[in-house]
Amino acid sequence: MATRTAVVIGCGKRGEGKVGWAIGHAHGVGWLAADPNIRLLGVDLSPENLAAFGERFKLPKENLFSSTDALYAALTPDFVSVCTWPGLHAPMTIEAAKRGVKGVVCEKPMALNAGQMKQMTEACAASGTRLTVAHQRRYNPTFAMARKLLHEGAIGDGWVFEGRVGDDWDVLSWTVHWFDMANFFFDGKPQWVLAGADHTGERRYGHAVENASTIFAQYDHDRQAIFVTGPAGYGITVRGSKGLIRIAEPAVHVYNESGYHVHQPGAGAFEDDYGRLMKELIAAAGSDKPILCGVENCAAGTEIAYAAHESARTMRKVSLPLDTLFAPLEIVQQQPRITLPAGKVALLADEHFGSGGREGIVEALTSLTGEVPVQLDARQPVTEAALAGVGLLVMYHTQSDADDATRSTIKQWVDSGRPLLLLHAALGAWPKWEEYGQWAGRVWAWGENGSEHPHEPSELAVTDGQFTRLAWQRAKLPVDEVFIKLAQRAPVRDVIQVTIPQGTFPAAWISATKSNVGVWVPGHRRDLWRVPAMRQGLATMAQAISSVAR
Repeated sequence: MATRTAVVIGCGKRGEGKVGWAIGHAHGVGWLAADPNIRLLGVDLSPENLAAFGERFKLPKENLFSSTDALYAALTPDFVSVCTWPGLHAPMTIEAAKRGVKGVVCEKPMALNAGQMKQMTEACAASGTRLTVAHQRRYNPTFAMARKLLHEGAIGDGWVFEGRVGDDWDVLSWTVHWFDMANFFFDGKPQWVLAGADHTGERRYGHAVENASTIFAQYDHDRQAIFVTGPAGYGITVRGSKGLIRIAEPAVHVYNESGYHVHQPGAGAFEDDYGRLMKELIAAAGSDKPILCGVENCAAGTEIAYAAHESARTMRKVSLPLDTLFAPLEIVQQQPRITLPAGKVALLADEHFGSGGREGIVEALTSLTGEVPVQLDARQPVTEAALAGVGLLVMYHTQSDADDATRSTIKQWVDSGRPLLLLHAALGAWPKWEEYGQWAGRVWAWGENGSEHPHEPSELAVTDGQFTRLAWQRAKLPVDEVFIKLAQRAPVRDVIQVTIPQGTFPAAWISATKSNVGVWVPGHRRDLWRVPAMRQGLATMAQAISSVAR
């Protein structure tokens, strides 16, 4: 019988931290445990990683390759372990299938999105390649014992699975194992998933991840699962109508009507979990023999992860099978950006009586443009040098007067046709500066019987037929300061109005004489700037006044 060959693609770097673990070495140990006579090969772009892998397993140089092209030019292995970062899982698996490899062990998460998972499954089915996913804990005697006790009725029915992963991990990197374990315990995947997540744009292993999450999954037979990822805590507990099971490797702890019991696998029960997976794959290659970690069972672990991300993104429960073929967090991170004149955005602002509006505008502009705006303190003089490289100037402050340097700089800015966008508080700024009031068109009237700002929920409506850039024609806003009884200083072109119980009032306009100057009134507090309609309005006003800039 010819010697079997198995290749580990992505030997990895043995190091510290969340991205430093060389999972390829674990696969190497697994293949040798499954078949001590197997010919082990390694592929890695890094000469250092490749050499370390060869040294660990005492491999000759002809067993080590710097690329899959070099590997397949030399031979077609019987089996492949895909241990690269997730972005290469799909192409490496599909390539192996096309090359006629008998079986693939793909690390988790299976792929970067559900669309890739489908492509991998179809490619392997077409070539007869047996595809497995590395949820090797299914072979672990501790988990197998817990599942057996559960199905023997140790804690009754009405099972609720609780899986926790702490240490600031994310679901794709770690909790997919607990998703798969819940599926293993419950003999199937959930009907639907509901999730919430903290997401600030972090990336790990080259893809988008969340910082923390809580995920609920509803299974058949009124079984449920709850997964908490990020905060402190690790392990699995399953609650039932007559007790609970807690897994603390290598023991299973059972609390039920007959008391407290500790169950441990017998001596010799533990073998290499990867080795068991690979041994089963070797035996099943070329047949329809079931595999515990076959893709038909274990793709669902990664599918649940993307269903959870989609639920968190859309704020709704998501049914399985998943019909969202993209990666939801990538969509969140790659939201559309607005196009502004060449240069940066500068925000001239003060803290506006502690409202947080300045900080909210910074967040909104950063989200819209992908860059943090230049922040200028409205209490300090504005110079031409401070605006070097700036393409859009935004104002949000209520300073009582402008010094000579500031007046000269802002006047030169406006007169040269560069875009100036005034937000909310800016209508109360520099009341002694007559020309500024002319640019604004309407300003806050200070003093008794002057302007007012009732706090009301409101509805915005587009009033200018040519102002069609907005993604909405009507939009509702939460309670906010709404400016009424503003003083008219010059003609304007109203583009949006706001309606509150007190009546209907202007909400956004463009100067009739200086079309590079626009005003957007809503937005007193920080949280208002997180409302999509606010950000879309800000973007549209910026584009409108920028399009006429000279």
